[in-house]
Amino acid sequence: MGDASMRNMSAAEYAASMLPQLTLEEKVKLLAGADMWRTNAIPRVGISQMKCSDGPVGVRGGQFTDGVTAASLPSGVSLASTWDPELIDEMSTILIAECRSKSIDVLLGPTVCIPRTPLGGRNFEAYSEDPFLSGKLAARYIKGIQEAGIATCIKHFAANDQEHRRFFVDAQISERALREIHTQPFEIAVRESNPWSLMTAYNKVNGSYASANKHLLRDILREEWGWDGVAMSDWFGTNTVVPSVEYGLDLEMPGPVKRRGKHLIEAHKQGLISEARIDECATRMLKLLHRVGKSSEPDWKEPGEKAVDLPEHRAIMRRCAAEGIVLLKNEKNVLPLDIRPAMRIAVIGPNAGRAVQSGGGSSDLLPHYRTIPLDAIKQAVDEAGVGAEVAHAPGMQGHRYIPLMSPTVMRNPVTGESGWVLSFWANMDHSGDIVYEEHRKSSILVCYDTLPESLTTGERYSYRGRTILTPKTTGKHWFSLSSCGPGRLLLDGKVILDIPRRWWSPKSPLFMSYGSPEERVQIHLEAGRQYELTLDGISREPEPYEFSFTGDLLREEIQDGGRVGFLEEETRDLMSEAVDLAAKSDLVIMVVGKDREWESETSDMVSMNLPKETDLLISNVAQVNQNTIVVNQTGSPIAMPWLSQVRAVVQAWYQGQEHANALTDVLFGRVNPCGKLPITFPRVYEQNPSSLDYPGHNDRVVYGEGIFAGYRWWDRLQIEPLFPFGFGISYSTFEYSNTRVSATELQFSEQGSESIEVTVDVTNTSDVVGKEIVQFYVSPKTAPRLTRPKRELKGWNKMLVRPGETVTASAILDWVSIAYWDDKRHEWVVDGGAVFEVIAARHSRDIGVVAEFQVGKPAANLRSSRFTVLAD
Repeated sequence: MGDASMRNMSAAEYAASMLPQLTLEEKVKLLAGADMWRTNAIPRVGISQMKCSDGPVGVRGGQFTDGVTAASLPSGVSLASTWDPELIDEMSTILIAECRSKSIDVLLGPTVCIPRTPLGGRNFEAYSEDPFLSGKLAARYIKGIQEAGIATCIKHFAANDQEHRRFFVDAQISERALREIHTQPFEIAVRESNPWSLMTAYNKVNGSYASANKHLLRDILREEWGWDGVAMSDWFGTNTVVPSVEYGLDLEMPGPVKRRGKHLIEAHKQGLISEARIDECATRMLKLLHRVGKSSEPDWKEPGEKAVDLPEHRAIMRRCAAEGIVLLKNEKNVLPLDIRPAMRIAVIGPNAGRAVQSGGGSSDLLPHYRTIPLDAIKQAVDEAGVGAEVAHAPGMQGHRYIPLMSPTVMRNPVTGESGWVLSFWANMDHSGDIVYEEHRKSSILVCYDTLPESLTTGERYSYRGRTILTPKTTGKHWFSLSSCGPGRLLLDGKVILDIPRRWWSPKSPLFMSYGSPEERVQIHLEAGRQYELTLDGISREPEPYEFSFTGDLLREEIQDGGRVGFLEEETRDLMSEAVDLAAKSDLVIMVVGKDREWESETSDMVSMNLPKETDLLISNVAQVNQNTIVVNQTGSPIAMPWLSQVRAVVQAWYQGQEHANALTDVLFGRVNPCGKLPITFPRVYEQNPSSLDYPGHNDRVVYGEGIFAGYRWWDRLQIEPLFPFGFGISYSTFEYSNTRVSATELQFSEQGSESIEVTVDVTNTSDVVGKEIVQFYVSPKTAPRLTRPKRELKGWNKMLVRPGETVTASAILDWVSIAYWDDKRHEWVVDGGAVFEVIAARHSRDIGVVAEFQVGKPAANLRSSRFTVLAD
């Protein structure tokens, strides 16, 4: 069969024709990765490798550390704050170009897990606490990417909402909460955009690992939803041999294979798994290969990765970042800034003079460029041309760990460029010939995804990193080390830090928690003098475990290497300097928040407060300057004990490489802020629903809030949050009126439901053109059969409204808008004859403007393929 004829087939036709041509060994080969980012090729039948890449905020490519630069996009929570599907379409054009420049077939995103706790280290990747908003935005993202022939991988299925003990914790969730909250964004995306792949979670759900969970993978995903895409494990998250295949996990990632391969073949020989089950998984892999164009290119050679930094991409990212910024407070209309002659502006805060583009973990990448708030503010003030002055004071050091070494103080002794040389030996004592060597730009010397096959066979090896350190100042400077296996840091040949054993600690600054807690030492150094800094390490000793074909297996660890930090001594009183500057200034812009160290995959946060003495810094500055504006960079809610002391609060999230430019666009009025919160901000941690049971006990966490997740909890308990879900103000003001529905009764038949259009008039009552996000919440007016949330988001419309203009916002309501899961009947149910209110509102706690509609009442229970309308 020729290549052209195969390309003209459908994915199902190709898989059906190809499967009989494969041997059992080749089928099994398809079901596990070849290396860190690629699947296995089968040249005999024309199948080439597929390449994957993270993911949620850009396309990093095939190297986790120090790879080719990439476009750094706004984080998921920031994208959700735009409430703008059309902006997601524009972002997709960037992601498509980035995938093509790095030969990516499967983009590992979007992330749609519901952020259950404000302490979740990975919250910034996800969209929203609301499953409807998350699912709709994810569906738009998936559709845009896949139309270009690139697969998306929606993740993490399901309930992967805490990093603490994420490889072991068992999420205990009622069936109703599982359906209405935690799987709903996946269901919306599956039904509306059919993602070609899906990634399972690390954790257990109701007793079984997500990667081998019969209820999630077979009962719900495959049989109920009818999904035929590829389910893959999260990296190193395949916890079984036979059960994962039995229940429909198609692909073990990454490679080289750990669970499958020879083990799966042997399990088949022993009668523990049928070839029919293997065929099911192989068939779905063949479909994906065909969909991404890797089914008929036996001689395909992967080109080198490229950095593609285009002006049109910069413009899209800047606009998208600005529309994701949420204005939370603007007392006395201090914003937008009115720059006057001789005005003195103080820019204060640990994030003001540095680029904070993203949280840490899988989202991390090397951006094409970085922008810094202080620089962007200075440029905007200069452009105003009125002779205003800008001064800066950091106020404090905001690091969690000793920072990575600055490129300006280290030199690779081989190349002479900034960075390290990293050498490897195929033994444990750094002896004999070097078998591999590479040059690294940063002092994260992790042995992860660039090693040759000779060093990934499971045999232990040793490595050595070397750089020349030239301090800029004289003083007692800090060094730090975190190491996966045994590691030593040497300065001019003398050991200054020694970590003698293997580690796996949640307190490690290394990715995936593979390393030790950070060890620190302070040493006196002289400015301008050159010091030889060396990291000597040995790969960790594998931990033995009892193998089983059918049971859960210990999670294997393969990452090695270390992280070296360096910080020159700070002798100034930074807080006093900042307060003194604020007292002498007319206006203060404080840029505070967290970063990739505080908010990251693999470790949750310890509190809702900003790092270290940030709250004290804000309070002290506000006491001496009433015109204080706080810009917060986090991906999760924070406590604001200083809220009443400051004039304005801007929630700036993590905005990628254009974050500083987008921020100044909003501060200086070039963009009218229109973002609205996709998550609730509690006043204190104890207000949030996860405080009932987080992080759990004995690796078991009970989702006691049930269906009352997010804003539903605050409504249920009548608690006033700090800022409600959907909240956000602008430089414009709007009035809502005349909410109405196209029909007063929602009709049903065996084929499904009709729909109702709800509309509301929105008037701009200011003299500033602005965008308003109108939210439509549905609320039961008659008593429901089962307890339900007070109101739930079921639609929205983002509208541009000019001064004095009235426009009409609308949304479509159908059975999904009013159905609930009945865990006794095991189905979606609609109460026939029930009366509902639909509320057009500014946010979840807004009284809004209301209309009513009723559900048609059948003479007897009316069943469709997806739900039942109850007569009584």
